[in-house]
Amino acid sequence: MMTREKFEEIYRRHYPAMYRLAKTMLYDADDSKDVVSDIFVRLLRGDVVTQADRMEGFLMTSVRNRCRDILRHKSVRECVEKLFSAELRQDQVVHVNDDDRMERLMLFVETELPPLSQQILRLRFLREMTYEEVAETVGVSRVTVYHHLSQSLQRIKEHFETTK
Repeated sequence: MMTREKFEEIYRRHYPAMYRLAKTMLYDADDSKDVVSDIFVRLLRGDVVTQADRMEGFLMTSVRNRCRDILRHKSVRECVEKLFSAELRQDQVVHVNDDDRMERLMLFVETELPPLSQQILRLRFLREMTYEEVAETVGVSRVTVYHHLSQSLQRIKEHFETTK
């Protein structure tokens, strides 16, 4: 277990560089602070153990990886938003309301996607879990989560494009 003094020293020494890296990657001050704080919480709780001479590398790598997860999450969310906005433009012509769109989407997900893909979609978008959290919950790798999400989103997009 790390002493309070040691933790404070590490925090003072590395926080500025960690924050700058996160801010450079995310362009968002609040998200950047959250990333750095989460890493320090894990360190403080003892979830990770690293040698003192490798601390800086570990911390900066942790920031970079967490930022990448957030960016992946944002890009998937942007894909979903684009899909919904495209559908919205279509629906404005035929005057279908939001409830109908969501109902059609949920019906498609429940009837056309495999159970694992359904579960991953629900955890990721309804419960807003990270890729890592979804992977741990379902018992698969983050890569598997990514593949299921991208394939599911592609199928949803294709379905709604053909039903215009």
